[in-house]
Amino acid sequence: MVWAIAGIGIIGCVVWAHHIFTAGMDLDTRDYFTAATMVIGVPTGVKIFSWLYILSSRNISGEGNLAWVYGLLWLFTIGRVTGITLSNNAADLILHDTYFVVAHFHYVLSMSAVYGVCIGFIHWGGIFNYSDVLELIKQIFFFSLFVGVNLVFFPIHELGLDGLPRRYFAYVDGLVMINLVTTMGVILTSIS
Repeated sequence: MVWAIAGIGIIGCVVWAHHIFTAGMDLDTRDYFTAATMVIGVPTGVKIFSWLYILSSRNISGEGNLAWVYGLLWLFTIGRVTGITLSNNAADLILHDTYFVVAHFHYVLSMSAVYGVCIGFIHWGGIFNYSDVLELIKQIFFFSLFVGVNLVFFPIHELGLDGLPRRYFAYVDGLVMINLVTTMGVILTSIS
């Protein structure tokens, strides 16, 4: 796990340009950053499989908090799989300025970070304020946030694949249902 984290840190410094495949790089440079971006998937996979191994091979107490861990694994894995999709420079040229990238970014960074913070507060919060939140409240919060977040960001992948550019406030009539689902997800996430 330590080597995987160090590998992600080192390779992460090398793949910075995969965000600018559309900036007019020559073919050799794009191929280099494509390869480097695909290579970063290896230590990321090591991290995910290490987490799964730890969860499956140990007798872990605090089962109520494990839902958050599984939710984090789901969000992180979906984000990383879509990142591997974007590492292909031909696909990135098509999907670069679409909602697909927005969904990928939010799955990997935003929601994974929020879940990490929630896990910390739920696990350590009772120690700091000498109380514990009711298990039912924790479960309601987890499921409403998990369903809400996935209702927001999972359909956004489809919007990106349909070619909807980022930062648009209007959309074609064929995408009304997907936008309605994401709006319901935003409301549920906000309530949770």
